[in-house]
Amino acid sequence: MRLNLYYDESDEVVVGRLDFFDRRRYVVRALIPPGYEAYFQEQARYISAHTSTAIEGNPLRDETAMLVFVEGADAHNAAAVEKVSLDQAYQFIALLASDKSTKVDEGIIRTMNSMALKGSPDHQARNRGKYRAAQNLIVDSTTREVRYRPPPPEWVPELMGQLVTDIARWMEQHPAPVAAALAHFGLISIHPFDDGNGRTARLVADMVLDLKGWSIDGMLAISKVMLDKRSDYYAALREAQGEGFTENVNATPFVRFHTDALGWAAVLLEERVVTFSKRRDAWIRQFDLLNPRQVTALMFMLDIGPLSTSVYARLTRSSQATALADLSQLLSLDVVVRDGAGRNTRYRLHPELARTTQVNTQGGQTQQA
Repeated sequence: MRLNLYYDESDEVVVGRLDFFDRRRYVVRALIPPGYEAYFQEQARYISAHTSTAIEGNPLRDETAMLVFVEGADAHNAAAVEKVSLDQAYQFIALLASDKSTKVDEGIIRTMNSMALKGSPDHQARNRGKYRAAQNLIVDSTTREVRYRPPPPEWVPELMGQLVTDIARWMEQHPAPVAAALAHFGLISIHPFDDGNGRTARLVADMVLDLKGWSIDGMLAISKVMLDKRSDYYAALREAQGEGFTENVNATPFVRFHTDALGWAAVLLEERVVTFSKRRDAWIRQFDLLNPRQVTALMFMLDIGPLSTSVYARLTRSSQATALADLSQLLSLDVVVRDGAGRNTRYRLHPELARTTQVNTQGGQTQQA
């Protein structure tokens, strides 16, 4: 038993969307100011972890989720723990993908699932990273109707062994966005785990893109588009899957959706870059004593949340000593305030500055309310 996935390579919709994404990724990469890549990588990881869990029904809102990522999760808050666990899984795949010779194998996929479910309630976490031992069903959350019946559990080990072989072949034979779409669809179709299959499939697809150099250096957040177009996402899966597992599947409908989502993700990144550049220029004009690292940190505090010294160092690619010196200067200028002590120390934008400073992204001017 195996899953044979294919798509129509001459499909004009897929070809057009591949071309659009290919052009947009080069344009947006050229727009990103040199030295600010870490900001967009950090932001994309938070957005990906937040929206991928939101697709599955996590209730935390945007602002709360961003604070959880930078300040940590209360161990008793399951929704917050889920966010942080997936963020750690995204850090894991970014580290692995930095070595372009890495292969997407069963061990990596199982580790992705295990990390994504870390800290979940016992009934979810008990079998994290393990292939399921029972039949599961994909049920419509509203109507409770069965939407899809995955293969029986005894087929899963063989199917997964074949899937990772196919992923390696797709990465060699097809454009990276197609390989990512097929890997995503293949894992969802097999549904190898008791829980976290969607999150794991999106991790796998993102890793394929990163390994093949199509993730815009880890600054792309396709899960945001999938959340915004969730009904289209599910419709594409259903159209290609049918009602139950079959061996031979034409995945063209899902490849169409996935390549379209990548193009939109590139457009959203371009919008964030343009907004960032205008805000950065405004901050530099207002605070001409600050260095580029400090401006980046202020942008992060404004857009995402407070910073620890270690996050500042990672964000600005500086040493801990440099991070502490930069933050101390920001404190002396009353640009930021410090909360907590020791390892729990956080720096945030001064409340008065946060309240009165408004960046006009149309004209790039800083105005006082």
